[in-house]
Amino acid sequence: MFSTARRLVSAVTPKLVVDTDGQLLNALREGSETLQNVTDQFAPLMKRFRIYFFWEQEKTTILHSKAYEIVDESSAAPILENTERSGIAADHSHMCKFENSDAPGSRIVVAALMRYARESPALVESRWSQAKEMLRTQRSAEATELTGVGVLAERVYPTAFFATIQRVAVRHIYALGGR
Repeated sequence: MFSTARRLVSAVTPKLVVDTDGQLLNALREGSETLQNVTDQFAPLMKRFRIYFFWEQEKTTILHSKAYEIVDESSAAPILENTERSGIAADHSHMCKFENSDAPGSRIVVAALMRYARESPALVESRWSQAKEMLRTQRSAEATELTGVGVLAERVYPTAFFATIQRVAVRHIYALGGR
């Protein structure tokens, strides 16, 4: 499979553009360290994004020769939690070149994009609220650290006094731009 991909890239790409004997194809080789590193770094981010995997359902013919499957379904669209998957009735080079807006692949892609666009305002608002709360908590912890007034101080001082000290310290931290 790998040698087929190498021959395929060599046939269609000038040597100056891609070194088919070198790093790019080695990085794309199944099980490569580079590919594993990319996967490992992306995996934790996935839950924050809506992901829709697409794959070509037709083989790609290169220079009127044999047809190749450039990226197979299992590689292009792994079965993962909270993701969507769909095949596109086209070869690799025509997956995103729809004849018109009624083409089956076009309808699938447009429907997903429209759904994501409809859902995004509420999701963005929710994430802004989470970010603000995390920042408030972080600033409060910094104020507690700087002033020495924390949870134990509430037992000694009235709550209103504690809250005032916290607010002053937080304002001071904001004025300094953090630590």
